[in-house]
Amino acid sequence: MDVGKAIRDLRMKAGYSQDKLVVKTGISRSQLYFIESGRCVPRIETMEKIAQVLNMRVSDIIIYAETQYPSKVD
Repeated sequence: MDVGKAIRDLRMKAGYSQDKLVVKTGISRSQLYFIESGRCVPRIETMEKIAQVLNMRVSDIIIYAETQYPSKVD
């Protein structure tokens, strides 16, 4: 599952640019970039900030990530 891609999708669907989400959440632009590019996994506190701005629950983001970007099992 790719939480970063899910956050990017949900951010864009909500009509937020990266800059606008950064301002609303208080996280850094580089942190959001690393999350959305899959270079790091966000802490739960960061997920909560993002979910709140997007009017979602953290579980909604995780469910979206799991359905849209499932983990590949070999």
